[in-house]
Amino acid sequence: MAKKRILVCDDEKSIRLLLNEILSDYYEILEASDGRTAVDLVESESLDLIIIDIKMPHMHGIEAIEQIRQRNQEIPIIVCSAYSKMKDDFTIKNSDVAAFITKPIDIKALKMKIFELIGA
Repeated sequence: MAKKRILVCDDEKSIRLLLNEILSDYYEILEASDGRTAVDLVESESLDLIIIDIKMPHMHGIEAIEQIRQRNQEIPIIVCSAYSKMKDDFTIKNSDVAAFITKPIDIKALKMKIFELIGA
């Protein structure tokens, strides 16, 4: 059976590497370093879940989420950001985001949320 596919979008390579390391036993991980690349991947790839940062170059995470939602209303999105105040941002609340995880990442909580949303 094929692994479910998760897109990890973060401009910090260390975060992408960390999430790839902890999730790749259970999921196929695709990576994007900015929002524009994430939107392009949503258009070209079949994805089961997206983990996305907010503050990134080229395209802000909120803008990327808005564009992703225009293309796909169903895919679960987990926002993973150091900016905990963004959790209450109007745009995030109205973008049907499945979860908001703050950095530093609680790995156990993230894994549980992913499993809750898409299984293994």
